[in-house]
Amino acid sequence: MNWVDILDTSWLRFEGDFDTQVQEVLRYVRLTPDRVYGLKHLFDDIEEAFQHIAPGCQVMPFGSVVTGLGIKTSDADVFVALPDGHQPSVSHVVHAKNILYRYHRKFTQLFAITKAKVPIVKFFHVPTQFHCDVNFKSPAGVYNSKLLAFLLHMDERVLPLTILIKYWSKIHKFTGTNLLGNYALTMMVVFYLQLMNILPSVYELQRHIPPYYVDGWNTAFDDTMHSTTRNTDSLYQLMGGFFKCYSVFNFKDNIISPFLGRVISKKCMDSCDLPEEFSLYMDHVARDVRKRFKTTSKICIQDPFDHSRNCSVAVSERLADRIFAHIRFATNKFELNHSERFLKAILTQDPNSAHASAAPVPNKHVSNNKIQKQNRKKQKKVLQNGVKNLFNQYQNLAKGKR
Repeated sequence: MNWVDILDTSWLRFEGDFDTQVQEVLRYVRLTPDRVYGLKHLFDDIEEAFQHIAPGCQVMPFGSVVTGLGIKTSDADVFVALPDGHQPSVSHVVHAKNILYRYHRKFTQLFAITKAKVPIVKFFHVPTQFHCDVNFKSPAGVYNSKLLAFLLHMDERVLPLTILIKYWSKIHKFTGTNLLGNYALTMMVVFYLQLMNILPSVYELQRHIPPYYVDGWNTAFDDTMHSTTRNTDSLYQLMGGFFKCYSVFNFKDNIISPFLGRVISKKCMDSCDLPEEFSLYMDHVARDVRKRFKTTSKICIQDPFDHSRNCSVAVSERLADRIFAHIRFATNKFELNHSERFLKAILTQDPNSAHASAAPVPNKHVSNNKIQKQNRKKQKKVLQNGVKNLFNQYQNLAKGKR
């Protein structure tokens, strides 16, 4: 199946109860076992090719293919750790592109982005049919992915909920490049589940173990902690609750902080009037080692490790308003309490379109004969109504009425 197909919801039947529909959607959108297995070949090919750049370099994948959030539109992300004595630079990206060009039967569509904050080389891996981004500079994604992979598997409801929310965002085209990042959206789900006492705060995961600093931030966490939640909400209740939570969230004044597991006011962040849990951030700001967290965007989501990073800083006001409209629409559908209709409504209807809610989504599983039969019934009904109207008009005229 072509990866574009998953954005076409007309292939989905939406039959049965909510949980049955969830399983259908997950089968439809998630990477197949064969595709996941193929990733090993991709990483092996990259590592083999890059030995020409720096012998002993190590390929470290991160992102959705590592966390379990991989869907059929997902790209692969890789950080290449250079051996001791090698300092990453833009030249590594350019060199990587030239090296991969030699393996033209494996790597195509090569493109080096050298002026980005984190320079990358992009390419398409022919054997596995994966698009891939490689960087030599920042390992942050590797550690963020380890944290997410742990949290997403801490409770059996977390991963399917997050995939459903991700798919919802993809269909309505508000996550991706130059939009709300997939990572930021995932952090919204994590934060909501922290508020629901299903997931612990990152601070709780870090407080009893020695720190491990990467780029000045503590990336260590206790990966032996088990869930102790008493929350028994169903997946349907949690999904509806996600939309309800953010439909009333005060984005204007507050910051989403998965590190703290509770809301931080923008005012407190701007004045550095923060709880002691943020001592590392305040020390970095005081010594001018890191910039202050930017609170100017309409949606503010704090990175759980790098506390000076706003993961949603690039979200425009127009995009934020569109996201809010989708959240309100999903909340309204949830409050109608029709669980068997909920997924279809939020995945096939666009509240930002004037006609979307009224327009039925074609179902490709309906046979042509059935469609023709339905059309004949409609035509017959129209004809019957027309004859009835003519008859009534005739009677009125006969009685001298107009």
